[in-house]
Amino acid sequence: MPDQYGAIERRIAHLLARFPLVKSWVKYGYARAAYVLSGACDEPASARGAVHQVGAPGVETFFGYYDKSPLSPNGWLLCHASGHPTNEQPRADRSIAVQVYDFRAGELNRAALSIDTQTYNWQQGARAHWLDGDTFVFNDFDATQQRYICRMWSIGQRREIRRYAQPVQDSWRNDYFLSLNYRRLQALRPDYGYRNLPPLGPDALADLEHDGIERVDYADGRHHLLYSLSQICRCGHEPVFDKAAHKVNHIMIGPDGRHFIFLHRYFVGRRKFDRLMLGSADGVELRVLSAHGMVSHCFWMNEGALLCYLRRPDGHDGYTIVDTASGAMRPLLEGRLDGLGDGHPHVHGHCFVTDTYPDKRRMQHLLIGDLHSGRIIELGRFHQGFRYGGETRCDLHPRFDTEGRHVFFDSVCSGRRRLHFLEVGTGLENEMTASPPVFERK
Repeated sequence: MPDQYGAIERRIAHLLARFPLVKSWVKYGYARAAYVLSGACDEPASARGAVHQVGAPGVETFFGYYDKSPLSPNGWLLCHASGHPTNEQPRADRSIAVQVYDFRAGELNRAALSIDTQTYNWQQGARAHWLDGDTFVFNDFDATQQRYICRMWSIGQRREIRRYAQPVQDSWRNDYFLSLNYRRLQALRPDYGYRNLPPLGPDALADLEHDGIERVDYADGRHHLLYSLSQICRCGHEPVFDKAAHKVNHIMIGPDGRHFIFLHRYFVGRRKFDRLMLGSADGVELRVLSAHGMVSHCFWMNEGALLCYLRRPDGHDGYTIVDTASGAMRPLLEGRLDGLGDGHPHVHGHCFVTDTYPDKRRMQHLLIGDLHSGRIIELGRFHQGFRYGGETRCDLHPRFDTEGRHVFFDSVCSGRRRLHFLEVGTGLENEMTASPPVFERK
């Protein structure tokens, strides 16, 4: 992909990481200049096969993060919908809707169910996701109690069946969920925080004993602090931790429900550092999987392996397979995707999808790959204009459905944020397993 930013440009960005404000100014200015020099032409979206949109005209829709599928086993499609512009920052006085569509019936313009929530951001929405074929959960704000909560709804009963006093971050079926402090996120990374309550102040941020990862049982609502931030900092402790601000984010429970991963991120001044951690649902095990300064996006390939974009021990950034038992790392497909930069990987069986950030022509690329043959195919490319950026950016965040037949992604290629999907047919599956491995653009 000739319009991607090169190794030298990424190296400069890496060196500027210690000066975050300078980096953001340089990055924006350079992106503008690169766009002009590339022709400054807003290319139309192109894709392999038909691309479909979800939502009524005049409404912006999106699902959220790449770790969940919007499609339930029963054929119901879950997403978020906004009646106000999503290129503006979220506001506590503006709600969005959590909506359900009858995907099997082809009802993609009219929601079968729509519920307002006051609590959301543009990267993960209200963290809405399915627990099974009938029930789903999402976050909201209880104005009376002045707290963030989790609400459970049944599509069959068309009603809320339970609510919890803690907000959800990730769930293990309808057994338990893990929660974190969204006010801490709002203070340290507002892209993933909520705005209904003030962000934590300095004194609260310094309290690491009573904040961290909480476990909540769905059956009875019982909850307890599973890992405190203080405990997390003691695991593989570094002296710099004592003068840093800390948070956890991106909790992802593994396929067996016994283990989960999360990012421990700490800030020295404005500079950010990452650690990838492994915890257990019973709170017994806690280990560091990666602590080389940068961990971005991860996904469980199976019960014992992760696909991550991170910095490896040799200092090289790239897609990496991590063994959760030993911590051993090896580049994905011998590093052939590393030159594309960071992406959001989602694995289904022996196939994976991922994406790129906007290239010099502001095109985001959607890719599908086969772990067996090594073949990688471009499914499409989609334009993201400068109206969307920072907290309002729209990453593709691609995800398979539970059967691996469709790829869902968010995009602003039409000028508005919309949830899209395309079908991955048998012909493409056969082509993916062919040999020899190549990179193809369709």
